[in-house]
Amino acid sequence: MGELITMCSTPAMIGLGIVPAPGQEEPEVDLHLARHFIDLLAILDEKTAGQLDEAEQKGLDQALHELRMACVQMQQATPEQDDAAADPPSADTPDEEDESESDAEDEMETDPAETPEPQAADDQEPPAETPADSETAEGPAEDG
Repeated sequence: MGELITMCSTPAMIGLGIVPAPGQEEPEVDLHLARHFIDLLAILDEKTAGQLDEAEQKGLDQALHELRMACVQMQQATPEQDDAAADPPSADTPDEEDESESDAEDEMETDPAETPEPQAADDQEPPAETPADSETAEGPAEDG
């Protein structure tokens, strides 16, 4: 179990910029990568609840706590990446397409009492005449 925790913790630390990726000298921050592996550890914790011995559970809890705290600190240090690294929608929440479709449906379903009454032809003002309209009605303007 310790190896599995390490296999998920190491890429999370790379994503958080704590350690450089193999073959690189400088660490780079990739919050998507970090969150992905932190989420994997959280799923592992959830699925193995009550099945691990005390040492394994303590190691998993400690790794999750440290990585989550580092992730929060990194988000606060780099707020411009926070929006770009927002959590992807989970299976429980509708994705953006579903939300935009439901918003469009909501806009179409308006209460008839809320829609304005059409104006009678007598109530409407004639449209303002534009220079282009006056030229076409009178013919081309002559320079003179």
